[in-house]
Amino acid sequence: MPSLPHNIWVHVAQYLPALFLQDLITVNRSFFEIAMDYRYRQLSLAYMDSRMVKNLVRLRDPAVAKRVQILHIYPGFLPQSNTAPLLFDQAKPECMVSKRSFRTILTDIANSFLEQRTSPSRHPKYRMMQSLRKQEDVVQIVSDVLAGLPNVTDYYVTWYGLPAFTYSPAPFVASALRPNLRKLSLDLSLENVQSILSSDTQITRLEELHLCIHSETVYNDQERTYILQHHLAPAISRFRSTLKTLVVSSWEPTDLSPLFANIERIPVLDDLCINIPVERCHLGDPAGVSGFLRKHQSTLRCLRLRATQHGGRGLAPDLYSLHDWISDATDNVELPELRVLDITSNLFLADTSLLCLKRFSRTLTSLTMTGVYRSYDQVVQALDNFLMPSGFSDSPAAKEEPKGKRLRIGPVSLSPQLVDLIASRIPELHRLELLVRDILPGPTDASSSSVVLNSRTPKSRQIEEFFMEMEARRYPDWRLEHLSIVTDILPEGIPYQSLLEETFFQCIPALQSYT
Repeated sequence: MPSLPHNIWVHVAQYLPALFLQDLITVNRSFFEIAMDYRYRQLSLAYMDSRMVKNLVRLRDPAVAKRVQILHIYPGFLPQSNTAPLLFDQAKPECMVSKRSFRTILTDIANSFLEQRTSPSRHPKYRMMQSLRKQEDVVQIVSDVLAGLPNVTDYYVTWYGLPAFTYSPAPFVASALRPNLRKLSLDLSLENVQSILSSDTQITRLEELHLCIHSETVYNDQERTYILQHHLAPAISRFRSTLKTLVVSSWEPTDLSPLFANIERIPVLDDLCINIPVERCHLGDPAGVSGFLRKHQSTLRCLRLRATQHGGRGLAPDLYSLHDWISDATDNVELPELRVLDITSNLFLADTSLLCLKRFSRTLTSLTMTGVYRSYDQVVQALDNFLMPSGFSDSPAAKEEPKGKRLRIGPVSLSPQLVDLIASRIPELHRLELLVRDILPGPTDASSSSVVLNSRTPKSRQIEEFFMEMEARRYPDWRLEHLSIVTDILPEGIPYQSLLEETFFQCIPALQSYT
């Protein structure tokens, strides 16, 4: 065992059955440490049940508290009022009063003393249950426990849609914000921002910030703008010396331009993800996002764009309005250090994703375009733009990195012609992942050279004809090492997945792995 690092053993432990892992505790000291680290590595406090009470008791022990690295909090477990019934209260059985002898009374008294000595209420778990009746007690107990977790690196907070509490959960939510925190995910109502991200926050090494804002309860536009400008933007700016990854989402269409405009430049930010509501307003004035991108054009290496539809007034997304908004937000924006573009959403029009690709393709080495189905001709358009010659980046890193190193695209129709296309256009491609909607012996576009297939052809026959077409194909100059075909359309009864693997290994000499 000493030959392997401890964290590798903990990783192996996640694949073991729970009962087997429990048995490891009694084997020896090494297995005890492995089992305990895995047991308490990730902790969730969301519902006040017996398991949560047990965890609160155990976490008072520093030997257990030091093992927690990932923490999830949802303060919905607070009692709604201080008169709430005690957790796990059980009604006392009604007893018939009868005449008893003096000897029977003495026996009952002796038994009551014995029960007090052996009663489960003397156990720390039950003593804590007795103190979880009032809101202020719950807030204090949970605050003390979370303040004693010294090694939390990933912290996830969900706090929205809850009724107003007499005693705010902010003290215990903020008590886990320690200096060594690496990742912070906040899914919260806008009015709760200032309660958590105060100016005296002790975080000094934060690298990832995931932010999802719910603003439906802040009805006044001026109040919303004030919170974004004077609380949230300064809070994010305080992490500027270490923050490398930023994810910004809005649950409903909201004007977040004051937020983007007031965040100071983050010198080490290289990964940005923006989730855009599909309904009108989207994220407000597109100049806010545009200015933020320009502010970080010298550091951004990865840009991820998502279209979302979580909340809003209706269920009718305006995709053309979204297209115009994204066009305005990316207009005249140059990102010379960008290497990764990830557009993943079935709410993006094909033209919208192609627009983004055209504007940021010149320095890309990795492209992801998934969500909406892409025909053969649309894949051709995407590859044409993906392989545009490098332009405005003269950095040494841009010259050393080959273009078109990774590609993830789909859903598409897998055909021999599609394989030919990718192999000929991107011979230096290192990793390819195709999300496959169907497998055909030829492309379905009327403009292609192959005959258009009859839609009534049985699926199994189409797949078999695909294999027949691929038998004579070889790609000796294609340097593809990793290929993944993601599909759920393969008929049962025939090992088509194994046949696909065998076919591609025969066709592509450089291929090393297939999934």
